[in-house]
Amino acid sequence: MIPDRDIGARPPLKLEFAFVLALLAPLIHVFAAMLLALIGFRGSVPVVGMGAVLAYTGIISVCALRFQRPPSQQLALVRAPAAAWIAVAFLAASIVLASELDNWVKVLFPVPSELLVSADEPPPFFGATFALVEIAVFPFAYELFFRGILQPLAVARIGVIGGILLTAVLGGVASGLVFGGLWGIAPAFVTSLVLCVLRQTSGSLWPPIALHALMGVLTLGAQYQVFGLPGFDDATAAHTPLEWIAGAAVSTAIGFWLLRTAARRAE
Repeated sequence: MIPDRDIGARPPLKLEFAFVLALLAPLIHVFAAMLLALIGFRGSVPVVGMGAVLAYTGIISVCALRFQRPPSQQLALVRAPAAAWIAVAFLAASIVLASELDNWVKVLFPVPSELLVSADEPPPFFGATFALVEIAVFPFAYELFFRGILQPLAVARIGVIGGILLTAVLGGVASGLVFGGLWGIAPAFVTSLVLCVLRQTSGSLWPPIALHALMGVLTLGAQYQVFGLPGFDDATAAHTPLEWIAGAAVSTAIGFWLLRTAARRAE
C-alpha cells in the first residue's frame, strides 16, 4: 500500500493560488459543459449541472492537495450556532431582492433579442433534474470552493470586509456568467454577498450550504410559478411590488441581526 503523504510536507494553500482558480472557475465550468454537450449529453440543465460537478470537483481537489489541516477543519464543516440556523430562514428572503435587482438590470440594460431564449416545452424529467442541480449540485460546488476555501484565505490576508467583498464578487461572477451572462452578475453578487456574510459570522460552512439549497428550492418553485409573486415568478409584471421588496429587506435585516448577535456571543 502507498503510505499517506505527510500533511506537513504539502505546499501551503495561498490566496494567490485560490484567486487564480476563482478567475478560471467559470471558464472551466463552461468548457466542461461544452465538452459534455459535444460528446452527446442533452439538455441545458443537466449539462450545466454535470459541468459544475466536473469543474468544481477538479478545482477543489487541486486545492485539497495543499490543505494543511483535515478537510473538515479547513472547510469549516463544523457545528454552527443556533442563531445562524434561524438566520437562514430569514435570509432566504434576500432572493427576492436579488430578483428585483435582476429586473432593474434588464430594464436599464435590455438583453439583445438575439440572446433571448424562446420558452419551449420542457424536456422529460426537467423538474427532477432542475431540482437536483439547484438544491444539491450548486450549493455544494459553489460553497465548498468560494466560501469554504477562498473566503478564509481572503479574510486572513486582506481583512474581513475585503475578504467578504472579494469572495462575493468572484462568486457572483462565476455563477452569474454561467446562468445569465453579463446580466446575471449583479443579482448573483447579492446572493453571494449574503452567503459570504453568513459564512463569516456563523464560523461554519453548513449554514451557507443550507441557505443556498433553500434558495434552490425557492428558485424551483418560481420556475413553476408556485408563489405568483409579480416580478419574481409572475412574468406579467416587470417589477415586484414595493411592499414585498420592503418585507424581504426587513427579513434579510433580521437575519443579519441574528448573525451579529451570534458573532458577539462567540467573541
